Formats: sequence, structure tokens, C-alpha cells
Amino acid sequence: MAILEFDHLTVAGEREEILSGLTFSLPEGETAVMIGQSGSGKSMTARAALGMLPDGLRASGAVRFRGESVFHMPDKRRRTYLGRGAGIVFQDSSGTFDPIRSIGQHFRELFSVHFGLTGKDADMRALQWISRAGIPDPARAAAAYPHELSGGMRQRIQIALAASLEPELLIADEPTTALDLNIQTAVLELLKDWKKETGGTLLLITHDLGVAREMADRVLVMDSGKLAEERAAHELFAAPRSRAARQLAEDWRTVGEIPTAGKTDTSLPLLNVSGLSRSYRTGRLFKKKEVRALDEASLSIGSGEIVGLIGESGGGKSTLARLLAGIEPAQTGTITWKGNGNWPEAVQWVHQDPASSFNPDWTAGRLVTEGLEYRGVKRTEREQVARSLLAEVGLSPETVLQYPVELSGGMNQRLALARALAVSAELVILDEPFASLDMSAQARMIRLIRSLRDREGVAFLFITHDIRTAFALCDNIYVIRQGRIIDGGTPDELASSAHPYSRSLLAHVPGRGDSPIQL
Repeated sequence: MAILEFDHLTVAGEREEILSGLTFSLPEGETAVMIGQSGSGKSMTARAALGMLPDGLRASGAVRFRGESVFHMPDKRRRTYLGRGAGIVFQDSSGTFDPIRSIGQHFRELFSVHFGLTGKDADMRALQWISRAGIPDPARAAAAYPHELSGGMRQRIQIALAASLEPELLIADEPTTALDLNIQTAVLELLKDWKKETGGTLLLITHDLGVAREMADRVLVMDSGKLAEERAAHELFAAPRSRAARQLAEDWRTVGEIPTAGKTDTSLPLLNVSGLSRSYRTGRLFKKKEVRALDEASLSIGSGEIVGLIGESGGGKSTLARLLAGIEPAQTGTITWKGNGNWPEAVQWVHQDPASSFNPDWTAGRLVTEGLEYRGVKRTEREQVARSLLAEVGLSPETVLQYPVELSGGMNQRLALARALAVSAELVILDEPFASLDMSAQARMIRLIRSLRDREGVAFLFITHDIRTAFALCDNIYVIRQGRIIDGGTPDELASSAHPYSRSLLAHVPGRGDSPIQL
């Protein structure tokens, strides 16, 4: 019996259709995984399932939960449906939490509304669910506010909040995006546990085929607002039929393959780091403590080399990036450039969220040549350079007149790369550049970075928590943990490393043990 049905659902705005004739059903007790590139309609499908379409959109067709129209539920029935009937886990947990309420207060409010539980009974139930989410010291977590918890802890608590209402259907929209691989594993295990214990129905939305292979009974492939393919998971991965599914499989291979070694100049390192350390003082006024963010880190990067730096959040990766970019000084150790201590403008840093480093009132063309503008280069020359560089990073000529808010995350990453190249960068530091990109955008960025290295001889330091993308892109990789570089080598060498931390990073790659996806 189908628990959820989409019947020729079309959702449209003023200019275009976002979903077009969407028809499928979810059998009770199934784990269905919806995959597709960003903008393919996955999240809008989730919103439609909850009857939570944004204002200004028109819908035709139907969405039914156990035969009942979701769009025509009375308000009282809708309040019961949202939580007990269908629960939602958002990609961005900030949309779930009220920043001025503690975690425990979030649970108490839900239990009061849906179960009539208050006081100690509600508190005890909250602690049980926080503990089931794998959170150490549940009482402390319950007393904490959302901003006091890590992203991974907030995501697990968000799942616990949704699961604690014992919904019949749980919708998880990109629940593992931008999380460390070990946290991704914990989140997926939590969803598996919920499914096993309750027998509920799970609709998991993701762009990661590794996650899909690990979780799916059946796969729904979205493409431009339409359902491109719907098949049992083992059948689709063995022989995808649709163009969209084959493209996703090709992108998965790009992200998961180990590249051939690039040409690097090993006669003299472009950049050499020796014994670099940095500490910070944190805490309240009279309870400050010193935290060692970087502890005698050493590495080298050759001309035209792509070097990876991998590790979990809080391991010291971004601290090292700030020191290498000259944003902060090191307390001990040395950084040498081509054998001397001069620090050139040829080192550029591309932030994890490049849009945050852009002036939102400037066009892409002006942003690309920002450095040239400061150097006094004439406007006509800057415009020529902007168009040339935008083309070089794969952006259309029309992009020169667009603003950052009009561009996707992948397009803004390309824009940031073009800006670094405008000032003749010899080394570009990429700080978690793929964290918020879907797998197809990651594959395009990997191909672009390789191309820039081959054509321009640009070296890259690729900082990431995802060992899979580091393997796909880098010539050499360093592993950092708690501020110390503990392992390193080529992708082949690291794949056979005996170091337990490196092995644990590899073990947490979703879908790693499965057979190759066919094209």
C-alpha cells in the first residue's frame, strides 16, 4: 500500500515550471532515495509532500498521504500530519532551531503539543532521544543553545526531534551535505536505526550516489523538475537508462577516481612550511584557556602541484590556510616562498563560501578584476581581462553583468577562481571549495582545476574533510588531526596507509565497498 502518492503534480512560478507532471508513489516501509543535480526539483518535491510550497507558486495535480489530499487538509489535521504523519529533516539545521531556545525546550514544546507531555516526563523523553542520537552528555546538550553545538551534533538532534514524534514517513533532505565523513556515517546509521526500529517509510534526498547506494531500496532520478527514471536500486546502479542517471554516474566516477600524476617542478619547492604553530585563547574573561590550533605543521608544494590537506572539522585546516595566505602570523616555524621569506601576491585564498568575500553590489566582471582595479589598471583593459578569465573558468560572457546573488554556488566558486587568476596567482588555496556543491558541480570543478594546472601551471592547496575528493584531485595529500600533520603521500600510498586515522577516513566514505556503477 502506498503511504505517499504524487499524481501529475506541477508546481510553477511566474516564469517557469519547477516541477512538471510528477507522478510516483512510496510503498509503506520502503527507503526511497531521490537523486539529482542542484535545481532538479528534489527539495521542492519534499516541500510539496509536506504541503509547504513557497508563496507565489501555483500547484496542479495532487499529493496524497494515505489517500488524503495534503493540499486540502484542514488546519487542525495539518498540524497533526506535520510531525506525526510526516517528519522533515532539513539540509540546513538552522531552519529547525529557534536560536533563543535551548535544545531541551525544542523537545518539550513538541512533546507538549503532540503528546501532552510536560515537566519531568517530557525532559526524560528528551534525554532519551538525545542519547539515541549518539550525543555525549545528553543533559549538557539539552541545556545548550543551537549555536553552542557543532553542525554534526545539530543535524543528529534535528533527526532525533523528527523521529521522537514517531512519524509514519520521514523525509530527509540532503542530511549529510557539508558534514565530515565520520559524522555523515553517524547520521546515516541514525536513519537506518529509526527505519529498523519503527518500520517507517524513509524518503532520502541526496546528490551523493554513494549515500544512495548505501541506503536505497528504490531510486528516483530527478532532472529539470521531471522524474527521469524510477527503478529498484540494484537495477539502476547496474544499468542506468536515463541521460540524467548516466551523467550522475559519470560524475560519481570523476569524484571517486584517482588521477594520474601531474607535472610538477621538484627542483625547488614553490612553498615550504616547517614547524608552523598557532594557538588561540578562548573562553570567558576569567576562564580563558589556550587552544593549540596548529602544532608544528610541515609541508611543501611544488610548482604546478595539487596538494591536498584533509582532516575533520576543528583539525587545524583553515588555521593553516590563514597563515599561508598571510592573514594571520605564525607564532613559531617558517614559511618560505621559492627558497626565501618574501611573501608575494601570487598566493591567493578562495574561501569556503566565496560569496561572503564578494561585494554584493558589484557585478561579476568587476569582482574578477578587483585586484587589478586596486593596481590602477584601466577600465577597458579590466573588462577585457574579466571576459577572458570568465571564459577560462567556464562561465558564459553574460556572467560579466550578473551579481553574486544571481549565481549558483558552483558559479560563485568559479568566479572566485577567476579573481585569483586575475592577479597572476601561482598558488591558490582552496578552503573546503566543494562543501556545499552537489556531486555534478564537484566533478565540473575537479575538471576545471586540473585544466588550470595543466594550462597555466598554477599550483593548488586543496583543503577538505572529504578524502574521496582529495583522492580524485590531488597529486599528494597530507592528513591533519588536532593541529598535527600525522600522515601523507600520494593517493595510492594513502589508500594503503597503516595509520589508523587515515584508515578510518577511508572507511567512512559512503558506498566505497560497492561494485562500480555502470555507464
